[in-house]
Amino acid sequence: MKFKLFFISILLIPFFINAQNKNSNRKLKQVIEDFRTSIIEHNDVEKFSNLFLHDSITWSAIFSNKTKKMALKQMPDFTFHSTNYETFYENLKENTEEKFYEVEINERSEFATISFDYTLSINSKIQNWGTEYWSLILINDTWKITSVTWTMNNEEIEKCPFSDDAAFRFD
Repeated sequence: MKFKLFFISILLIPFFINAQNKNSNRKLKQVIEDFRTSIIEHNDVEKFSNLFLHDSITWSAIFSNKTKKMALKQMPDFTFHSTNYETFYENLKENTEEKFYEVEINERSEFATISFDYTLSINSKIQNWGTEYWSLILINDTWKITSVTWTMNNEEIEKCPFSDDAAFRFD
């Protein structure tokens, strides 16, 4: 009897782990969706701020491709742009939207990374695009973003190669 119970328990472990991973993955997707909608709605700074571990996380961008070449001609000593999520949120213009493409979520216990291609548009016109990476940690069953880093390409200098692809959406 004990052997049967042990054997059945061993068989059920993958199902419990899979259920936990789906729940955690759902929570990580919700972080992405809350980030995205906070930018579009731009009316709930508290909702946006609650996505982050604290107010001094890494928030940095580097130029890439043709945008980098152009920037270095004008500013030879330029290396990266760094600010914070509060300044980003405060400077959002009306009708701003960030779209996510090719989203990859990698979770390992209480750590996760989310990477994706993005476009940032104002009035449905792409301003810049690139690749973005988030690091997150799980605190009291809530995922918190600990860093946001991204590449930035100016749409006027170099057209986005993936903007016609279907953007990441939650159903």
